[in-house]
Amino acid sequence: MRSYFKQSYISYLRDKIKSYPDVRCGYWGSQAGGKKFVWIRSNGKRYETHCVDSKKGKDLIAVKKESDDCKRILLKLESEWIEDYGQPCDSIPLRKVGQTHNKRLFESLEVGKNPYKKNNKIEYNGTVYRSNLESDFAKLMDAYGIPFKYEPEIKVYTRRNRYPDFIIYLPWLDLLILVEIYGKSEDPEYIVTIRDRQYDYMMSGWKQGINMLSYYYYDKDPYLPEMIMEEIETVVMRNCLMMRYS
Repeated sequence: MRSYFKQSYISYLRDKIKSYPDVRCGYWGSQAGGKKFVWIRSNGKRYETHCVDSKKGKDLIAVKKESDDCKRILLKLESEWIEDYGQPCDSIPLRKVGQTHNKRLFESLEVGKNPYKKNNKIEYNGTVYRSNLESDFAKLMDAYGIPFKYEPEIKVYTRRNRYPDFIIYLPWLDLLILVEIYGKSEDPEYIVTIRDRQYDYMMSGWKQGINMLSYYYYDKDPYLPEMIMEEIETVVMRNCLMMRYS
């Protein structure tokens, strides 16, 4: 079965890119001594020209960056699709996702409150991660443009706070996925803490393979980003089948 995750994501990005205005940047005068401006272009004409240092200019620069990021990710996904299937990906209709419970929950999650001391200091994009495995996961999510929260504070069924490694959100499918990346999986004492966390998650509505993914790594295991994406695709397909036959 062809990847619904990629096909739906490609369709979502194509629609999203169409919604962005055509923002251009450039210099008036020579690049060395001129002033940089940003503007919107429509029907071959330039309008709403602003200095890049103004508030409106900065807003337009942010819009351009979002649009460029979407185009970069779309190109990556379309190239992967052609490599896998030998032909371009057809767009499929997607339901409109507004302010859903999952979206509001994701946006409300607070990060940076984990009281447990970080043993390692792996910095990536302004955030300190506990391990290379976690920072590599964050890099992979950024490469695919998937929104995530690192160590968000959530409450489990006992009203206790837990801090899973990641919660990711797929906006085009309105799907939240809790992700735990367990290192040192050969340590018996650590396995006990894994079981405690998983029990808390399960009793709080997070189900392995449905809206939760767990990865187990020994110290010498290689990191396989392809496996991460395959697991996410599997979760997406499982949810789609559940909705289809429910």
